[in-house]
Amino acid sequence: MLLIRCFTRYENLNQIRRKLFEVGAPGVSISEAQGIGKPLSQMVDEVDQRPRSIPQFKKRICVEIVIEDAESEEIVSELLKICNTGLQGDGKIFILPVNDAIRIRTGERGDKALY
Repeated sequence: MLLIRCFTRYENLNQIRRKLFEVGAPGVSISEAQGIGKPLSQMVDEVDQRPRSIPQFKKRICVEIVIEDAESEEIVSELLKICNTGLQGDGKIFILPVNDAIRIRTGERGDKALY
């Protein structure tokens, strides 16, 4: 199992929600996030190499989906299609391994806990 964690703009939320249910994602969690997507050490003036002013955090959403490995590429592909504008601030997607999942109500584990 994998955890797909996507940080993106708020305006993508409805499209993401529709597409995830269309492709049969087992579920999705959404939370509010704030972040700076570029390493602060890279934020220097190109002419005199002095640090620029410290950037402000950007408000974003964090979309999290736990999915079977075989399904992950389709989900990531759809997220990329929706979120990519080619502009700075489109976001980032992280894919992390999940050791186990447990449905609290039934005690089911692994992939069975996802559906």
